[in-house]
Amino acid sequence: MTLVLLDPTPIYKRHRCERQHRTARTFMKCAIPRAVWIQGEGEYALIAWCRVPSVMLYPTRGPAEAAKGQIDQSACGHGCTGKHEIVRVPLVGW
Repeated sequence: MTLVLLDPTPIYKRHRCERQHRTARTFMKCAIPRAVWIQGEGEYALIAWCRVPSVMLYPTRGPAEAAKGQIDQSACGHGCTGKHEIVRVPLVGW
């Protein structure tokens, strides 16, 4: 018997157009146009919803969790409100 674990990460689907974006970066630019920066690559997004939103992309959940733990403990910058979340980004082909 094979045990299959489902990924508990919420999928972020809200964006401002009808397109199917090819990359997580273009999706996040559409979904969060106020983001001051979007860095990295991958389908897991660490979003800091603090004074001004920012997004860091990761290829897997592990590094995103590690980064979230770090900013949860030390803050993400001036004006940090502690509103940090990890989501999956829907890409073409899902």
